[in-house]
Amino acid sequence: MLRLTDRLRELDDVSPEIARKLVDTLFRQTRIVIISMSGFMMLGAVGLIGTGSIWYLGGMIVAAITGAWRIWQARRYEISRQTASPVTWAKRGLVSTWAAAAGWGAWSAVILFEPERNLVIVVLAVQTACMMGGAVRNCALRAIAVGQILLTQTPLAIACLLSGDPYLGLLAVFVVMNIIAALALSKFLHKQTKQLLLQDEEKTELVNSLEIAKQELEVINTHLETLAATDALTDVANRRAFDLAFAREWRRACRDMTPLSLLMLDVDHFKAFNDCYGHQAGDACLRDVAAAIAACLHRPGDMVARFGGEEFVVILQGIDATGATKMASDILGAVAARQIPHDASSFRHVTISIGLASVSPDQQSTMEQLTARADTALYAAKRAGRNCLRIAATPTPSCPETPKDRRCRTVSPVAAVVPG
Repeated sequence: MLRLTDRLRELDDVSPEIARKLVDTLFRQTRIVIISMSGFMMLGAVGLIGTGSIWYLGGMIVAAITGAWRIWQARRYEISRQTASPVTWAKRGLVSTWAAAAGWGAWSAVILFEPERNLVIVVLAVQTACMMGGAVRNCALRAIAVGQILLTQTPLAIACLLSGDPYLGLLAVFVVMNIIAALALSKFLHKQTKQLLLQDEEKTELVNSLEIAKQELEVINTHLETLAATDALTDVANRRAFDLAFAREWRRACRDMTPLSLLMLDVDHFKAFNDCYGHQAGDACLRDVAAAIAACLHRPGDMVARFGGEEFVVILQGIDATGATKMASDILGAVAARQIPHDASSFRHVTISIGLASVSPDQQSTMEQLTARADTALYAAKRAGRNCLRIAATPTPSCPETPKDRRCRTVSPVAAVVPG
């Protein structure tokens, strides 16, 4: 038996989760314990009434004590299962289970010699059924199941052999065969239970690994999307990201009937800057200009993107020409305040030119028209001497103002000059 208790150490060879599940099966049998206890007490009561033998009363007492013990243990386990290790709880369950098994075995061995043979047969049948059921229920912890089988059946087999009755001797043979079969069954079920729990744990680990991999992949995809939408040199949005954002903001402006403004910006005399200071300095200049522009944009919907070469574009959602003019003036001042040296420029530092166009989108206006107007205003700023802002004139309808005519296509604007 001591070797059997050492086998509980097998719980240390599995994960804490599996060990806890194996122990759970031992303490979650309250209903079955109550049924078994009630059956033995009823059987003892029948025997006591029918024969008056004190041994039946003793059986009732044993059934009541061991049953109450196991029910109390199960209740305690439910309340404070985390207060001890699975091995400790398994040892506690082993003691109560073995005590109940020893009581059953001793009772059946004593009752065997009672004169009322029919009642003895009933007792033996009930005991054998309870033993097999208990061994099956406790197979998750094989040490407990094996001890339960041996403590229940061995006293009966010994009593049959010592009786000298040839029929009881034959019964002893069947009892031994029953012990062997029960031991084999408990071994098989124990192995299957552990295997199923290990497979379940592997599936859980696999699901967790896949979930972690999924989360990591989402992070990587988000990072890749950010990289795909970011200009590698200036770290602002690239042309592709601008096209997508411009289309999105255009649809929003059309839906909400809100104004939309576009700034086209160009670094003045940038070729001359590269020729004078080199391409590395030119790259640094573009990064500084992009940072100065981005620092002036404070709303989540505002966006600056590198349009190409030394040219940038800014989307201002929900801002009309007046608000966009102030924003553009701030950007002009922010770039000039950087005081990036530019000896090839008449201003002696890096400056930019800005073209601004605003529109309230309708069914006839298009994104291409707004872009073309901003680009026209930008070239007007360049022709005006650079380092300034030019605003595209507000589009005028090409036909008289009526509800129907408001949907008519607008004509190309004429650039209006605003001092830089």
